[in-house]
Amino acid sequence: MKELSYCLIVNKASNSGRSFNTISKYSSDIKKTLKNVEIYEVGNTESISEIAALKANSFDVIVACGGDGTARKVAIGLKDRDVIFGVLPLGSGNDFAKMMNLPGSVKENLVILKAANTRSLNLVSFNKTFFINTLGIGFDGLTNYLASKANLKGAIKYVISGLKALIDAQMFEATITTNKEVKRFNTLMIIVANGKWEGGKYFVSPNSINNDGLVEVIILKNISRFRLTIEFLKLSFGYPLSSNLINSLSVQKADITTSTSVYVHADGEVEDNEMSFTISVYPINLTAIYSTL
Repeated sequence: MKELSYCLIVNKASNSGRSFNTISKYSSDIKKTLKNVEIYEVGNTESISEIAALKANSFDVIVACGGDGTARKVAIGLKDRDVIFGVLPLGSGNDFAKMMNLPGSVKENLVILKAANTRSLNLVSFNKTFFINTLGIGFDGLTNYLASKANLKGAIKYVISGLKALIDAQMFEATITTNKEVKRFNTLMIIVANGKWEGGKYFVSPNSINNDGLVEVIILKNISRFRLTIEFLKLSFGYPLSSNLINSLSVQKADITTSTSVYVHADGEVEDNEMSFTISVYPINLTAIYSTL
Protein backbone atom coordinates (compact mmCIF):
# COMPACT_ATOMS: atom_id res chain seq x y z
CA MET A 1 0.00 0.00 0.00
CA LYS A 2 1.29 3.45 -0.93
CA GLU A 3 2.62 5.60 1.91
CA LEU A 4 0.49 8.73 2.02
CA SER A 5 2.15 12.13 1.92
CA TYR A 6 0.99 14.83 4.33
CA CYS A 7 1.16 18.60 4.42
CA LEU A 8 0.36 20.09 7.83
CA ILE A 9 -0.78 23.68 7.44
CA VAL A 10 -0.16 25.54 10.68
CA ASN A 11 -2.01 28.74 11.45
CA LYS A 12 0.48 30.63 13.62
CA ALA A 13 -2.29 32.97 14.81
CA SER A 14 -4.67 30.19 15.91
CA ASN A 15 -5.52 30.03 19.62
CA SER A 16 -3.33 33.07 20.33
CA GLY A 17 -0.23 31.32 18.98
CA ARG A 18 -0.69 28.16 21.03
CA SER A 19 -1.32 26.02 17.95
CA PHE A 20 2.10 26.91 16.53
CA ASN A 21 3.77 26.22 19.88
CA THR A 22 2.09 22.82 20.09
CA ILE A 23 3.25 21.84 16.61
CA SER A 24 6.78 22.86 17.54
CA LYS A 25 6.60 20.80 20.72
CA TYR A 26 5.41 17.68 18.88
CA SER A 27 7.52 18.13 15.75
CA SER A 28 9.56 14.95 16.28
CA ASP A 29 6.40 12.89 16.98
CA ILE A 30 4.82 14.24 13.80
CA LYS A 31 7.78 13.29 11.64
CA LYS A 32 8.11 9.91 13.30
CA THR A 33 4.43 8.99 12.86
CA LEU A 34 3.67 10.44 9.44
CA LYS A 35 7.16 10.15 7.91
CA ASN A 36 6.40 11.66 4.48
CA VAL A 37 5.34 15.02 5.86
CA GLU A 38 5.87 18.73 5.42
CA ILE A 39 4.99 21.26 8.11
CA TYR A 40 4.04 24.57 6.52
CA GLU A 41 3.73 27.63 8.73
CA VAL A 42 1.39 30.16 7.16
CA GLY A 43 2.80 33.67 7.19
CA ASN A 44 0.84 36.77 8.18
CA THR A 45 0.39 37.89 4.56
CA GLU A 46 -0.51 34.46 3.16
CA SER A 47 -3.95 33.01 2.51
CA ILE A 48 -4.55 29.67 4.24
CA SER A 49 -7.06 28.66 1.55
CA GLU A 50 -4.65 29.48 -1.27
CA ILE A 51 -1.81 27.60 0.42
CA ALA A 52 -4.09 24.56 0.89
CA ALA A 53 -5.07 24.61 -2.78
CA LEU A 54 -1.42 24.89 -3.82
CA LYS A 55 -0.23 22.07 -1.55
CA ALA A 56 -3.02 19.84 -2.89
CA ASN A 57 -0.99 19.59 -6.08
CA SER A 58 1.84 17.80 -4.26
CA PHE A 59 0.40 15.94 -1.26
CA ASP A 60 -2.23 13.26 -0.64
CA VAL A 61 -3.48 14.65 2.69
CA ILE A 62 -3.78 18.31 3.66
CA VAL A 63 -4.11 18.80 7.41
CA ALA A 64 -5.49 21.93 9.08
CA CYS A 65 -3.57 22.56 12.32
CA GLY A 66 -5.58 24.98 14.43
CA GLY A 67 -9.19 25.62 15.37
CA ASP A 68 -12.46 25.71 13.47
CA GLY A 69 -11.49 28.82 11.53
CA THR A 70 -8.31 27.18 10.27
CA ALA A 71 -10.23 24.01 9.35
CA ARG A 72 -12.75 26.10 7.44
CA LYS A 73 -10.09 27.94 5.44
CA VAL A 74 -8.26 24.75 4.52
CA ALA A 75 -11.55 23.10 3.52
CA ILE A 76 -12.34 26.05 1.24
CA GLY A 77 -8.97 25.61 -0.46
CA LEU A 78 -9.69 21.92 -1.06
CA LYS A 79 -13.28 22.24 -2.28
CA ASP A 80 -12.55 21.16 -5.87
CA ARG A 81 -9.42 19.08 -5.20
CA ASP A 82 -9.09 15.31 -5.19
CA VAL A 83 -7.19 15.07 -1.90
CA ILE A 84 -7.93 14.04 1.68
CA PHE A 85 -8.79 16.68 4.27
CA GLY A 86 -7.45 16.15 7.79
CA VAL A 87 -7.59 18.14 11.01
CA LEU A 88 -5.21 18.33 13.95
CA PRO A 89 -7.47 20.17 16.43
CA LEU A 90 -5.51 22.82 18.28
CA GLY A 91 -8.07 25.59 18.74
CA SER A 92 -10.08 26.76 21.72
CA GLY A 93 -13.39 25.20 20.63
CA ASN A 94 -12.66 22.46 18.07
CA ASP A 95 -16.35 21.99 17.31
CA PHE A 96 -15.73 20.51 13.86
CA ALA A 97 -13.28 18.02 15.39
CA LYS A 98 -16.07 16.80 17.70
CA MET A 99 -18.20 16.05 14.64
CA MET A 100 -15.36 13.91 13.26
CA ASN A 101 -14.98 12.12 16.62
CA LEU A 102 -11.43 13.42 17.02
CA PRO A 103 -9.84 13.38 20.52
CA GLY A 104 -7.92 16.16 22.23
CA SER A 105 -4.58 14.38 22.36
CA VAL A 106 -2.04 15.32 19.67
CA LYS A 107 -0.46 11.86 19.68
CA GLU A 108 -3.83 10.14 19.32
CA ASN A 109 -4.71 12.41 16.41
CA LEU A 110 -1.43 11.61 14.69
CA VAL A 111 -2.34 7.92 14.80
CA ILE A 112 -5.76 8.77 13.34
CA LEU A 113 -4.16 10.78 10.55
CA LYS A 114 -1.83 7.87 9.83
CA ALA A 115 -4.73 5.40 9.61
CA ALA A 116 -6.55 7.79 7.24
CA ASN A 117 -10.05 6.39 7.62
CA THR A 118 -12.25 8.71 5.59
CA ARG A 119 -15.84 9.67 4.98
CA SER A 120 -17.61 12.33 2.97
CA LEU A 121 -18.09 15.85 4.33
CA ASN A 122 -20.50 18.55 3.21
CA LEU A 123 -19.19 22.04 2.54
CA VAL A 124 -21.88 24.73 2.73
CA SER A 125 -21.83 27.89 0.64
CA PHE A 126 -23.23 31.19 1.78
CA ASN A 127 -23.03 34.27 -0.39
CA LYS A 128 -19.46 34.22 -1.80
CA THR A 129 -17.79 31.96 0.74
CA PHE A 130 -18.28 28.68 2.67
CA PHE A 131 -18.50 27.12 6.11
CA ILE A 132 -18.23 23.55 7.43
CA ASN A 133 -19.81 23.74 10.89
CA THR A 134 -22.16 26.64 11.73
CA LEU A 135 -23.24 30.03 10.46
CA GLY A 136 -24.56 32.36 13.15
CA ILE A 137 -26.82 35.34 12.41
CA GLY A 138 -27.88 37.99 14.94
CA PHE A 139 -27.28 37.26 18.64
CA ASP A 140 -24.99 34.34 17.76
CA GLY A 141 -22.96 36.49 15.37
CA LEU A 142 -22.74 39.32 17.91
CA THR A 143 -21.48 36.90 20.56
CA ASN A 144 -18.64 35.82 18.28
CA TYR A 145 -17.86 39.44 17.36
CA LEU A 146 -17.54 40.35 21.04
CA ALA A 147 -15.49 37.20 21.68
CA SER A 148 -13.07 38.23 18.93
CA LYS A 149 -12.48 41.51 20.79
CA ALA A 150 -12.28 39.99 24.27
CA ASN A 151 -8.95 39.68 26.05
CA LEU A 152 -9.83 36.19 27.27
CA LYS A 153 -8.76 32.66 26.41
CA GLY A 154 -10.68 29.45 25.76
CA ALA A 155 -14.41 28.80 25.93
CA ILE A 156 -14.93 31.31 28.79
CA LYS A 157 -14.65 34.19 26.33
CA TYR A 158 -17.82 32.95 24.58
CA VAL A 159 -19.70 32.75 27.87
CA ILE A 160 -18.76 36.31 28.87
CA SER A 161 -19.34 37.63 25.36
CA GLY A 162 -22.73 35.91 25.19
CA LEU A 163 -23.84 37.57 28.40
CA LYS A 164 -22.83 40.95 26.97
CA ALA A 165 -24.63 40.19 23.70
CA LEU A 166 -27.82 39.50 25.64
CA ILE A 167 -27.96 43.22 26.42
CA ASP A 168 -27.06 44.55 22.96
CA ALA A 169 -28.69 42.09 20.54
CA GLN A 170 -31.58 43.55 18.52
CA MET A 171 -34.74 41.84 17.30
CA PHE A 172 -35.11 41.60 13.51
CA GLU A 173 -37.57 40.19 11.02
CA ALA A 174 -36.24 37.31 8.94
CA THR A 175 -37.72 36.03 5.68
CA ILE A 176 -36.66 32.49 4.86
CA THR A 177 -37.33 31.12 1.39
CA THR A 178 -36.91 27.44 0.53
CA ASN A 179 -38.01 25.48 -2.51
CA LYS A 180 -41.27 24.73 -0.69
CA GLU A 181 -42.39 27.97 0.94
CA VAL A 182 -41.69 31.42 2.35
CA LYS A 183 -41.72 31.92 6.13
CA ARG A 184 -41.29 35.06 8.24
CA PHE A 185 -40.12 35.25 11.83
CA ASN A 186 -39.34 37.92 14.41
CA THR A 187 -36.19 36.71 16.10
CA LEU A 188 -32.92 37.56 17.80
CA MET A 189 -30.96 34.69 16.28
CA ILE A 190 -30.70 32.25 13.39
CA ILE A 191 -28.19 29.41 13.27
CA VAL A 192 -27.54 27.48 10.06
CA ALA A 193 -26.00 24.25 11.30
CA ASN A 194 -23.98 21.60 9.52
CA GLY A 195 -22.58 20.47 12.89
CA LYS A 196 -23.99 19.94 16.36
CA TRP A 197 -21.75 22.21 18.47
CA GLU A 198 -20.26 25.69 18.40
CA GLY A 199 -18.26 27.84 20.78
CA GLY A 200 -16.59 24.80 22.30
CA LYS A 201 -19.57 23.61 24.34
CA TYR A 202 -22.87 24.91 22.93
CA PHE A 203 -25.03 21.99 21.77
CA VAL A 204 -27.02 24.07 19.26
CA SER A 205 -28.17 21.49 16.71
CA PRO A 206 -28.57 17.93 18.02
CA ASN A 207 -30.00 16.70 14.70
CA SER A 208 -27.19 17.90 12.44
CA ILE A 209 -25.13 15.41 10.43
CA ASN A 210 -22.37 16.95 8.34
CA ASN A 211 -22.54 14.53 5.42
CA ASP A 212 -26.30 14.10 4.87
CA GLY A 213 -26.60 16.83 2.22
CA LEU A 214 -28.75 19.02 4.48
CA VAL A 215 -28.38 21.87 6.95
CA GLU A 216 -30.61 22.74 9.90
CA VAL A 217 -31.91 26.32 9.95
CA ILE A 218 -32.71 27.05 13.59
CA ILE A 219 -34.75 30.17 14.35
CA LEU A 220 -35.14 31.35 17.92
CA LYS A 221 -38.74 32.29 18.69
CA ASN A 222 -39.69 35.75 19.96
CA ILE A 223 -38.90 35.27 23.64
CA SER A 224 -38.06 37.61 26.50
CA ARG A 225 -34.48 38.56 27.35
CA PHE A 226 -34.93 36.83 30.69
CA ARG A 227 -35.91 33.55 29.02
CA LEU A 228 -33.06 33.94 26.51
CA THR A 229 -30.64 34.42 29.42
CA ILE A 230 -31.87 31.18 30.99
CA GLU A 231 -31.49 29.34 27.67
CA PHE A 232 -28.01 30.75 27.12
CA LEU A 233 -26.90 29.63 30.58
CA LYS A 234 -28.31 26.16 29.87
CA LEU A 235 -26.35 26.07 26.62
CA SER A 236 -23.23 27.04 28.57
CA PHE A 237 -23.65 23.87 30.62
CA GLY A 238 -24.03 21.68 27.54
CA TYR A 239 -27.82 21.49 27.29
CA PRO A 240 -29.58 22.07 23.94
CA LEU A 241 -32.09 24.84 23.32
CA SER A 242 -35.58 23.94 24.48
CA SER A 243 -37.41 22.53 21.45
CA ASN A 244 -40.54 24.60 22.13
CA LEU A 245 -38.50 27.82 21.80
CA ILE A 246 -37.20 27.26 18.29
CA ASN A 247 -38.42 26.71 14.76
CA SER A 248 -36.24 24.33 12.75
CA LEU A 249 -36.07 23.68 9.01
CA SER A 250 -34.02 20.92 7.40
CA VAL A 251 -33.02 22.09 3.91
CA GLN A 252 -30.51 21.79 1.11
CA LYS A 253 -30.93 25.39 0.00
CA ALA A 254 -32.37 28.53 1.56
CA ASP A 255 -32.43 32.29 1.06
CA ILE A 256 -32.55 34.41 4.20
CA THR A 257 -33.14 38.17 4.31
CA THR A 258 -33.22 40.29 7.45
CA SER A 259 -34.95 43.60 8.11
CA THR A 260 -31.71 45.14 9.34
CA SER A 261 -28.00 44.52 9.02
CA VAL A 262 -26.96 41.81 11.49
CA TYR A 263 -23.76 40.41 12.95
CA VAL A 264 -22.56 37.19 11.33
CA HIS A 265 -20.02 34.48 12.08
CA ALA A 266 -18.94 31.48 10.01
CA ASP A 267 -17.29 28.70 12.03
CA GLY A 268 -16.52 31.23 14.74
CA GLU A 269 -14.94 33.76 12.37
CA VAL A 270 -16.54 37.20 12.16
CA GLU A 271 -17.92 38.06 8.73
CA ASP A 272 -19.16 41.38 7.36
CA ASN A 273 -22.57 42.44 8.63
CA GLU A 274 -25.19 41.37 6.11
CA MET A 275 -28.92 41.54 5.35
CA SER A 276 -29.13 38.78 2.74
CA PHE A 277 -27.83 35.21 2.70
CA THR A 278 -27.95 32.61 -0.04
CA ILE A 279 -27.17 29.23 1.51
CA SER A 280 -26.63 25.93 -0.29
CA VAL A 281 -24.94 22.60 0.38
CA TYR A 282 -22.05 22.44 -2.08
CA PRO A 283 -22.60 19.69 -4.69
CA ILE A 284 -19.09 18.21 -4.35
CA ASN A 285 -18.23 16.56 -1.03
CA LEU A 286 -14.83 16.68 0.61
CA THR A 287 -13.12 13.46 1.66
CA ALA A 288 -12.23 13.87 5.33
CA ILE A 289 -10.40 11.85 7.96
CA TYR A 290 -12.40 10.83 11.02
CA SER A 291 -11.87 8.61 14.04
CA THR A 292 -13.55 5.21 14.07
CA LEU A 293 -13.04 4.80 17.83
